[in-house]
This record gives sequence, structure tokens and C-alpha cells, in this order.
Amino acid sequence: MIYVAIIFGLFFGFIVKQIINWLKIDDFIIENKNPSIEIISILLSIWGFMNLELSVAIPFTLISIILIGISFVDFKTFQVPLIFILMGILVTIVNIYIENIYINAALWGVFIGSIIPLAILGIMWVITKRQGMGFGDIQLGVVLGAWLGPMRMALTLFFASLLSLLTWIAVSIFKGFDRDRALPMVPFLTIAALGVYIGSFYYPDFFYLLIMQ
Repeated sequence: MIYVAIIFGLFFGFIVKQIINWLKIDDFIIENKNPSIEIISILLSIWGFMNLELSVAIPFTLISIILIGISFVDFKTFQVPLIFILMGILVTIVNIYIENIYINAALWGVFIGSIIPLAILGIMWVITKRQGMGFGDIQLGVVLGAWLGPMRMALTLFFASLLSLLTWIAVSIFKGFDRDRALPMVPFLTIAALGVYIGSFYYPDFFYLLIMQ
């Protein structure tokens, strides 16, 4: 199974990299000799295939690789490619169809992941006239929310916000404080989402306790 996982991760990691290079957003490309996406994709694929049922491992790996691809693009360009969002939505719809995800949990997850941040974004814009999150981040919240469900999505938003704040402070210490300094949000969402998902696998009782509170 591990060889299947390696091939699966390598193949789809390579596909995502080629899509990034085809889009060439703001002239950003990843050299073919740079194996970063493929290596990360293989590692995630191995974890998924070795720990999850096949019907769960495949969508987990696909969504994870899509998140990694978006993170690379967002880190360099502050943009979220729509094609990756559509790919994520497609995988999520299949997940719901094969009953890996319950529709009610998916809808509540979308509410937590996109509707609430969109409302906060609107309020902050009215008050400060500044945009704290991009609409690409909101679109990604639809995919993450449907995939993770409401509780894991709420934790993902919390940890992503905490990580971005700590990173902003660290960058400011070394480069000087600048209240207008922006950081790409998708890498933090990706790290938090994958961490929460994998954490829920190893500590299911803890997440069950959170749901029951």
C-alpha cells in the first residue's frame, strides 16, 4: 500500500505543480527540478493511505494536495486560484455522495468557514475600511468547512488566526512594526486544517468531548 501511496502523492503533486505553472499567476512558477510539492504530497499521501480507509484516504490526500498548491500560490502572490477551489468543491461533493461527510455537518461547516468570516469581513470593512481577509480565503472556507465540519472548522480558524498573529509578531520584531503589513492566510489555514484533521484522528475522544459541550 505504501508504494501506491507514493505513486498517488507523486502523481497528483506533479499535476498540481503543472497547473500552477500553467496559470502563471503574477509570473509565479515552480521549477520542475524543485520537488517541494511532490515531497509534501507524498508524505501526506503515505499518512492517509496508511491510517485511513481507502474511501477516506483518497479524498483526504486530494484535498491536502490542493491545499498545498493553493498555499504555494498564495504565499507568493496573495491570490487563490479558482480552479483549485472548484477542484476542492468537486472532491467534497464526491465525499458527501459516498457518505464520508454528512450533509448537515457540511452545511454547518460552510457556515462556520465562510459565512461567519464573510460577516466579520464586512463589519471590519465598515469600521476600519480595511480588508483583513481576501475573498479567495472565504471561498477556501467553503471547501474546508464542508470537509472538516463545524467543530474542526472552528478550531482551524482559531489556530490559523493564532499562527498568523504569532508570525506577524515575529516578522515585525525582525523587520520592524508595520500595521499595514499583510500576510497570506492560506498557508496558515492549510497548516491548521491538516493539523486539526490529523489531530482528530489520534485524539477522537477530545474532539467528541468538544462537540458534546
